[in-house]
Amino acid sequence: MFRFKLLRVLFLTLLIIVVHRARKRAPGLSHPFPAGRMWPGVGPDSPAEEEEEKATSEPRRELLNEDHARQFFEVAVELCAQNQLVDVDVISGSWTYHAHAVVLAAVSSFFRERLEQGAVGEVDMSQLATPHGWKAILDFAYSGVVETTSDSVQEVVAAAQVLGVPRVVEICQRWLSPEKEEEEEEEEGRKTPSDEQWETLHSIEKLYGDKIGCDLDLEAQGKTFKVHRVALCCGCEFFRAMFTSGMRESVQATPLRTLFSVPDLHLLISFAYSGALGGTWDEILDAAQTALQYQASGIFSLCLDLFQHQMTPETSLDVLSFAQAYDLRQLVQTAEDFVLMNFPCVSSTPKFLDLSLDQLLRFLRSDALYILNELEAFEGALRWLNADRAQRLEEAEKVLRSIRFPLMSGRELKRVRAVDFMAKPGRFYDLLVESLASIPPGTSTMERLPCRIRTTEKVLVICGGDSVTANMAMRCPSRELWFAHRFLSGIGLVKQVEWRYLGEFPDGPRFRHAVVVMGNVLYVVGGKQYYGVRDTLTTAFRFDPMQGSWERLADMSCGRSYFAAVGAGGLLYAMGGSSADRYCMDSVECYNPAANAWRPSHPLPAALCGQAACVLDGTIYVSGGCDGSCRCLTALLQYHPNHPPTQRAPMQEERAGHIMEALRGQLYVAGGLRWRDGHGGYADQLACEVYSPRLDTWTLLSPLPHAHVVAASVVLQGEMYVLGGYSHNTYRDTHLVHCYHPGQDRWMSLGTLPQAYADLRACVLSVPPALRDGEGGSQHHPKGNKSLPSSSL
Repeated sequence: MFRFKLLRVLFLTLLIIVVHRARKRAPGLSHPFPAGRMWPGVGPDSPAEEEEEKATSEPRRELLNEDHARQFFEVAVELCAQNQLVDVDVISGSWTYHAHAVVLAAVSSFFRERLEQGAVGEVDMSQLATPHGWKAILDFAYSGVVETTSDSVQEVVAAAQVLGVPRVVEICQRWLSPEKEEEEEEEEGRKTPSDEQWETLHSIEKLYGDKIGCDLDLEAQGKTFKVHRVALCCGCEFFRAMFTSGMRESVQATPLRTLFSVPDLHLLISFAYSGALGGTWDEILDAAQTALQYQASGIFSLCLDLFQHQMTPETSLDVLSFAQAYDLRQLVQTAEDFVLMNFPCVSSTPKFLDLSLDQLLRFLRSDALYILNELEAFEGALRWLNADRAQRLEEAEKVLRSIRFPLMSGRELKRVRAVDFMAKPGRFYDLLVESLASIPPGTSTMERLPCRIRTTEKVLVICGGDSVTANMAMRCPSRELWFAHRFLSGIGLVKQVEWRYLGEFPDGPRFRHAVVVMGNVLYVVGGKQYYGVRDTLTTAFRFDPMQGSWERLADMSCGRSYFAAVGAGGLLYAMGGSSADRYCMDSVECYNPAANAWRPSHPLPAALCGQAACVLDGTIYVSGGCDGSCRCLTALLQYHPNHPPTQRAPMQEERAGHIMEALRGQLYVAGGLRWRDGHGGYADQLACEVYSPRLDTWTLLSPLPHAHVVAASVVLQGEMYVLGGYSHNTYRDTHLVHCYHPGQDRWMSLGTLPQAYADLRACVLSVPPALRDGEGGSQHHPKGNKSLPSSSL
């Protein structure tokens, strides 16, 4: 007894401290609005106020914890096993089953009626259902699974009909009619146990909304919430501790007065019943603080996922402030990396002007500041200074010393000198002169220090390709793999990529091939080794970059070049392309790494080569390409391995030999060839566009600054890279590396390849630290490392 009293005192003390902290929000993060949907007992006082609130509020975000239903019922099963919060005993045969009335009422009209009537006590199931039939209903209520056999399925159907469980009847009927089940699967998809659990949880939520069976009144600041004690227990760790730890709150009669604020209590209750979180950005930020204070991990994981993966220039500084206030170091790093990567956009937001001097200096002094040129850093600093010039002018010298003026071109320096307080003469002008005078005589362009250097956690790797020899005498396919160790920004628009040697194909050179990465393992399939008509490869290899080892895999059923390959669901799909005897193919074959075997998959609707493919949200998409008549296409296919592909909205521009990547939940296409209308033949396709799966529409973007036909592409750190290829208009290969930044809708030239390649492929891998930290592959390759400058075109 003394132990329980001591636990209760400690718990209440902690609760008071937590609530006190809840009222002390982080600086700049006070958001008084409740998150989530409106529930009985809270919300606007009239419909007119609700409409006004909708009209004036910012866009809402709807978040859902997809594991919430499973976790909810796992706790419910655990509570049953421990005989906690059970309120109905069902007698069936010689067994007595302890259960939760609200869970049974969510699936059974029989138990719902009992709950509505307030019936308590035991239920004798002997006259209603067989023991097996009742047990199947009970298991379904908690697991979403109907366990039965052909001999006992009729018992389950009879029990489900008597107890009013139509979902179980439907499942059993599908089980008894396999043909009908297959038809329904094709039309709308079969419900999984997880789907059934979600439907049960929604029914419990509706019981809460209708105030049926609520056994607890929670009071907060004069507001009363009628809830189910077991639902709060299953949906939120905080309430589980409150109601199952043996404290007075677990058995105290209602109403139960709490120290919660109305918004906080409303948030915890609504999430417990729905696993959902909705609201404006400010509301979700406030919800994250509440989740941390009450240790509601389900809510916090939703907020954290939003912060990490859907950050925007407008929200990034809020995330950074929140992470720093709660010492979330990984989130701090993520937010800082985002600001550095998107500095021009972030510096244009109002919240940038509220940065502290130390935060601003940290960004400006970082080598990883990702800007087109140093003038963008100066413009951001100037915007911050002008926001409160009277107070900040005394800090201007510290800010300006963080700008790397030696990296500016003459035209950029002219714009700097046009700023009023940088005019000659003056102390800021003298600072500029002092900075430029610090460059040692004879220093080369890229050696002007300090240079801005960007490194990535994973590296960009290029594989194979086709190039022209130094004397322009012949074309030479490559067997080499290189990785981009660092990206360097020099004076003006001059950029460099430092390439390091990674390895080479074990069977010789290869171009017009395909590469797929699954689990940091590189798969290389098909392609060509030379220019003969019959030279089309069937071979496939697997490369482990951490071990530096190659493994030969089973051959494809036919040779393929100029084709697309993707990895989805742990399988590799090789799609279409050219072979020795066919210009275009419609066949698709699938490789299973576990079985080391290829098998046929559903073919494409037409023969294609030069098409692009990628995976977005688990779905395979195929775009463009050439058909049998050598015409470039605008088609977009949603490919299904087991049934015919679905046609989606066509691209606005035809293209083949182009690239396509999935980024920010959308598909981006760029480059390639187009048919020259009215003139015949092909021409470079510079147009770029983005596809929204939700809207099924395409939108044109900023065009490529240079032609990239049969180029390589990857997505790295939220940007799309296009590497190499050639120009059909000039018949010249290109060594340029361009990247597209979606937030700014602009292309940047980051440098060059080790040499000009066409028909190459690229991917993103993790490589051993020894290759990153030391001299790496240069010790094993006569060409060593390469750092090649390039000017933006």
